[in-house]
Amino acid sequence: MPHPFALPRSSRSALDDSLIVLRLAVLYALLGLGSHYLAAWLMRRGASSLHIDTQFLLLDAIFGAGIILGSLLIAWLLRPGEALRWLFGPTPSRLRVLLLALVGAAVMVAIADPLAGWLDLRISREEILPEPVEPPRGVAPLLELKGGRLVAGLAIAILWIPLAEELVFRGWLFKGLAHTRPGLLVALPSTTIIFALLHSFYSPGGVLVIGLLGAFLGWLRWRYDQLLPCVLCHALYNGLTLLMVALW
Repeated sequence: MPHPFALPRSSRSALDDSLIVLRLAVLYALLGLGSHYLAAWLMRRGASSLHIDTQFLLLDAIFGAGIILGSLLIAWLLRPGEALRWLFGPTPSRLRVLLLALVGAAVMVAIADPLAGWLDLRISREEILPEPVEPPRGVAPLLELKGGRLVAGLAIAILWIPLAEELVFRGWLFKGLAHTRPGLLVALPSTTIIFALLHSFYSPGGVLVIGLLGAFLGWLRWRYDQLLPCVLCHALYNGLTLLMVALW
């Protein structure tokens, strides 16, 4: 007997579409809250005596682990019996697809700074957020870490977080929304917008760049039905961005 959250094989009505979206919204909220409280609980249990930088790294690592494990559970709930195949794709990724993903990441990094700067000159943060907001401080402290903390921080930023985010946005959320009757017309813009809004602490130009990255990743998922190229593209984008910040 299928689980209550199992997706229908196809949507036949607006009611089916609404129930699919409701399933995904509930699971999305539970995943975020569950990962947050898991990380907070584990940190309170054993990390208070550690160095503050180590605490932040552990917090990111535990939160990412919650997202990854939760996404695998959600995939099983949505598509019991074939969760991994449904989540990651039915066939191995071809070399040309992986190369396309890597080239796409490099192009996105190349256009990110001029594009973000162009928009930021026209739309200031204050026009959107009237209260003064400090710019994001996640990149600079990461690159100021030393030794093992730096290696761990880079691994989390370049590998762990992209895997966690792709399992959600180009994974079960994209595939679930694709089950609605509009299919791609709902899945691509919805996952892209949510992905961009989660980075709303960036400047308007930065959010635009993240949105374009999300759109490209969504297109990759739709065109080739593979999650691995999306993970590689996202990881390379983060890695090249950190490299550029370090060099400049």
